[in-house]
Amino acid sequence: MIVQMQLDLKDVPGSLLRVLEPISSHGGNILSVMHSRGGGDRVLVHIVFKIGDLEMLDLVKNSLKQRNIRATRINIEGRKYYSKKSASFMLVGHVIDTDLRDTIDRINDVGLVSDIDVVMPNPKEKSSVLLEVEFDERKKKQLVDCMKRICDRKKFLLIRSLD
Repeated sequence: MIVQMQLDLKDVPGSLLRVLEPISSHGGNILSVMHSRGGGDRVLVHIVFKIGDLEMLDLVKNSLKQRNIRATRINIEGRKYYSKKSASFMLVGHVIDTDLRDTIDRINDVGLVSDIDVVMPNPKEKSSVLLEVEFDERKKKQLVDCMKRICDRKKFLLIRSLD
């Protein structure tokens, strides 16, 4: 089967090699690679490769995930298989004191916290945490429900980006 994969990589030496190696090691035959620098420290990469089946593709995806490389879009035989979205969530409350690691782990069960900014003026006061979360568009409702459960349980104010 023919797979088209789009990735958003950090523009540093070796990034492209870190993507190509798992494809090759799991039986993929790379047909084409295109990359374009859009400015800043990111580069958009489109890879087309042939691979035997979905199980082998899952091995490639898992290898990339272990290397902290996320595909933004995957098409198989011209049909959308996976498309990543991104959303911002602001949590206001005693976010640090209520185990920030636990909060991130719960979110990562549905999506992936890709960036975090924390403002904590005083340890005794409420903090504000801005989370950027990547997720499969098919899991949007599941992610929003997860965020609401976390905020209800931990008594956070939730502010989320518009869809």
